[in-house]
Amino acid sequence: MRVIFALIALWIGSTGYAMAQTGPSGSEPFAVVELFASEGCSSCPPADDLLRQITADAKSSGKNIYTLSFQVDYWNYLGWSDPYSSALYSQRQQQYASVLPGGVYTPEMIVNGQEAFVGSEGSTASQAIEHYLSLQPENSISLKLDQTGDDLKIDYICAHLKQGSVVNFALVERGLVSHVTAGENEGRTLEHDNVVREFRTISLKDIQGTIVIPKPQEKDLRPFSVIAFIQSRDDMHITAATKIDLK
Repeated sequence: MRVIFALIALWIGSTGYAMAQTGPSGSEPFAVVELFASEGCSSCPPADDLLRQITADAKSSGKNIYTLSFQVDYWNYLGWSDPYSSALYSQRQQQYASVLPGGVYTPEMIVNGQEAFVGSEGSTASQAIEHYLSLQPENSISLKLDQTGDDLKIDYICAHLKQGSVVNFALVERGLVSHVTAGENEGRTLEHDNVVREFRTISLKDIQGTIVIPKPQEKDLRPFSVIAFIQSRDDMHITAATKIDLK
């Protein structure tokens, strides 16, 4: 393990890319907070607000809390098509429903792939986050990013392999605002942070690799981040996570 972490440190130090990484020992606790919601769901705005608060608190405290807002598409038939929704995100929620109790519903919040609850329950969210922030992570993942071209090139390296693991990469955007004109939230203005705009999953076949995802077309890339996390295919347990902000 010492050799692996020495290689990580050398790999990080040799790049001229904008980069961010977990601690070199892989010992920093973390919490990945996923929200499954929809702009067509009248119960979802309080959960959106809670996720925004968790995101802001993580930034101010410096804690390793990584939030992702997955907008599902199965509410779109009620008159308002969520502009950030995707069938891929609905499928991801179905994956969780196959291993966690409670079925599929919105708003649903899931922490580290292990605890699921109603997404507007602030006290439950706080307890789950603090619980995982007290645990030793099972792995580590470091990133380096090249955003100079037309796409984002993301190199990653992990501390070790675990059979059946995948690496998820999410491009998230903060500061989004929607003026809803139909459906259950008609007439409301909704605000979102860390909405998932691109999501890719690759099998973890080596401790390092590269993935390329489309670069946002906006001139100001500061509202965007890439969040990467290692996850078990079998029980959806998340074993490592990190992020890097675009500039």
